[in-house]
Amino acid sequence: MTRPQRNLLLILSPPAVLWLVLRSMPWAVGRWIGVAFLVVALVLMFFARDFLIGRYRMRKRNWERAIESFQRFERRLESPTWATLLLPFYLSLYSFDGIAVARNNVAVSLMNLRRLEEAEGWLRSALRRDPLYALAYVNLGTIAALRNDEPGARRELKRAVDLGFSAADAQLLMRKALAEANQAPDK
Repeated sequence: MTRPQRNLLLILSPPAVLWLVLRSMPWAVGRWIGVAFLVVALVLMFFARDFLIGRYRMRKRNWERAIESFQRFERRLESPTWATLLLPFYLSLYSFDGIAVARNNVAVSLMNLRRLEEAEGWLRSALRRDPLYALAYVNLGTIAALRNDEPGARRELKRAVDLGFSAADAQLLMRKALAEANQAPDK
C-alpha cells in the first residue's frame, strides 16, 4: 500500500465510522451528537481560516495574498497543539504535516508569480519537514521543466512517482511545463 493510499484510508475511515455509529443510534441522540461534531468543526474552521482563505485565494489566482494566508497558518501550526487540532483541515493524500503542506502551497503561488528560485527554496523547506511529500517533488520537477532542465524534471518527477504520485499525471505535468518553457521568450 503506497503512502497516498494509506492516507486516503486514514482520511475516509473516521467519517465513515461516525456515520455508521450515528445511524445506529436513536434519532434524538444521533442528532445531538451530530450537532456537537458540527459545532466543534465550525470552531476549528475558525482557527484554520488562514489555510482555507489561502486555498480560496489560490483558486481566485490572488497569489500574493494566498502566500500571506499560508504563512500566517504556518506560524499558527508551530504550536504542536494547533497542529494536532487543525489536522482535518490540511489533510492531504501526500502529507499530514501541515507546515509542509502550507510551504508547498506558498511555493505553488510563487511559481505562478514566476519567482522560481524562491519557490524552490520553499519546496526544499517542505521536504526537510516531510521528505516523503510527493507533491513537493512534483513541483520541483515542474520548476526544473520550466527552466528547460528536462533531466532534472525527470529526476524529481520519478521521485514523486516512487512515492505514490500518478505516473500519467507526472508525465502530463512535465509535458505541459516543458512546452511552456519552450514557448517562453528567453530572458
